[in-house]
Amino acid sequence: MELEGKVAIVTGAGRGIGEGIARVLAREGARVVVNNDRNGDDANRVVAAIGAAGGKAIAIRADISSRSEVEALVAQALAAFGAIDILVNNAGIEVPPSLVKDLPEAQWDRVLGVNLKGTFLCCQAVLPAMMAKRRGKIVNIASTAAKRMSFFGSADYTASKHGVIGLTQHLAWEVADHRINVNAVCPGGVLTPLLEQHTTPEFRDALTRRLVPLGRFCTIEEIGEVVSFLASSRADMITGQALAVDGGLLSGFGEDLRSVVRKRMEEARSAAAVPA
Repeated sequence: MELEGKVAIVTGAGRGIGEGIARVLAREGARVVVNNDRNGDDANRVVAAIGAAGGKAIAIRADISSRSEVEALVAQALAAFGAIDILVNNAGIEVPPSLVKDLPEAQWDRVLGVNLKGTFLCCQAVLPAMMAKRRGKIVNIASTAAKRMSFFGSADYTASKHGVIGLTQHLAWEVADHRINVNAVCPGGVLTPLLEQHTTPEFRDALTRRLVPLGRFCTIEEIGEVVSFLASSRADMITGQALAVDGGLLSGFGEDLRSVVRKRMEEARSAAAVPA
């Protein structure tokens, strides 16, 4: 277990990619802080699963777009485990997509506030502890949308993830002399509850057949394995990088999906306007 004795905070770890990351880090010996901002039951379920597998984890609820809540999250993690060796900025939101011409300002602010500002706040909050020990690993979860654009979200999501890559590269340069590594992982299509909620099986099957050379979606555990590697001593000479885990999506030729994406955005916007 190559992360034995390390302490990791994983934001947005109550389900999906964050859950996969938390489970893999715990399997590798890390003591994991499972953060979730909305559903405490999700975080508690992940903690219980980690415990049942022989790992150690605690759940701490915090809204990462709030400085005071992020500072409280870090303080509680330090009080519980005495150190923070690894930060995984996974928490993010993707609201019903909208074309730029229809995108509300409030939606733009909310998505950037969580996906980009939240990543910044969490990085800033853990740096004093990492700098004092002169070591640390920060892994920011971006997206292939950070290297191209989002098929599933809209311009707010794309812009937020491009910002995460910029923050990753700049921070890596700033803290390299403190032996803190900062990298990003850019998942492609990952089969998560969020993806299943916003797409149909037919849409997913057609997308992978058209665009993913390896022909399938990634699993949440596969993203966790890459994060675990970047958090380990094996990646001590890797910093400022954005690693795509996408089944070859970004290397493919692809096709013009604008009509498909526009139709889905209009359908999502119409559905959101209908009272439940």
